[in-house]
Amino acid sequence: MAPKAVASQRRLITANALSALGDGVRFAALPLLAAAVSGGDPVAVSLVAAAGRAAWLLAPVIGTLVDRMPRRRAMIGADLARGAGLVLLCTALAAAGTVPVAAIGAVAFISGVAEVFFDSAAQAVVPSLAPSEDLERLNARLIAMQTIGAGFVGPPAGAALWAVWRPLPFLLNAATFLASALVLFGLVERVPRAGQTSEGHRLTVGTVLRDTWAGLRLLGQNLILRRLVLIVAVLGIAQQMVYGILVVYVTGPLGLPASGYGWMLTAAAVGSLAGAKAGPWAAARLGTRRSLLVSIALSAASYLCIAALPLWPVVALMLVANGAGVVLWNICTVSLRQRLVPLEMLGRVTSGYRLAAWGVMPIGSVLGGRLAGLSWSGAPWAVAGTLLLLSLTLIFTMRVEPERRSEDE
Repeated sequence: MAPKAVASQRRLITANALSALGDGVRFAALPLLAAAVSGGDPVAVSLVAAAGRAAWLLAPVIGTLVDRMPRRRAMIGADLARGAGLVLLCTALAAAGTVPVAAIGAVAFISGVAEVFFDSAAQAVVPSLAPSEDLERLNARLIAMQTIGAGFVGPPAGAALWAVWRPLPFLLNAATFLASALVLFGLVERVPRAGQTSEGHRLTVGTVLRDTWAGLRLLGQNLILRRLVLIVAVLGIAQQMVYGILVVYVTGPLGLPASGYGWMLTAAAVGSLAGAKAGPWAAARLGTRRSLLVSIALSAASYLCIAALPLWPVVALMLVANGAGVVLWNICTVSLRQRLVPLEMLGRVTSGYRLAAWGVMPIGSVLGGRLAGLSWSGAPWAVAGTLLLLSLTLIFTMRVEPERRSEDE
């Protein structure tokens, strides 16, 4: 591999780690700030959380805009936008000691939009930095950095800094995004050949909508991508069914204190790191289709086991297994999309795919809450596991070993 490509991969991994750390700090600090300025109003806190996730409703359009610019420029712009919003929030908070809930919601929304820009561009740039046979390895490293930053380090750091001085976590958050942008300035990407992209076309509402529809149409017309969208929707529903009520399950049927919820999330994060470590090895030895089967079967088995054996050591172990299965799925499907989709359409296709995963999660939350009200506490886990088992039928007949993308494309 060329030295420039290796250096660019390292820059992407480093920038991804810094941005993930900033996201993790913000995920902890923004709800704390919303709760503090609203007097603990749960409606205000939930609205701030919703504002941060609302950006995913715009994901296909954002993906189209990503496809119209160099991926490096999209990631740097996203980092600078997030950093600027957080600097303003930090300044206002330091000067006045408080900020309106509406301002917090605005920062959450802007940060969410920038996050979608960054994540879509980061996935779309990978095929420009790595040969086809190395996609799983690079994607696994990116996922591992996201897990460490947004899952392990960021949230506790954000909460700890909040306790020291309220503006401090937002100051650190802004610094991580600025550092990420500086790292990305040296990234060198391979761009599609002239004529393959609409980047040079005049930007109008009509062209953006037309290009967005082209990406969604590709998701629907390609048999492999269509099945992956259906399965990831089931996966999103099933995962939210159980994780949405996990805190109630831990403190109720399992009989653990509130701190046990944190330990269960840590167990899932440990499994995610294990999946990121083993994912490239599994994909290379089993192939993509078998790896997808293993990932879904592992998640289904973990849910069904928890439903049958509601004991906290079993639950913790099964959450480790589930975390590994979900990350193996992500590694394989991200790499598969990067091989199947033309480079000039990868941003909008990726965003449309992720919208399918995120958009169904409220359905899972409602279903999980309804099932949790039944007499059997294991009902959400049993239904989620059964749904995943049924989705295996969509993988058995798939031919998911596409031709490798040539290096001169």
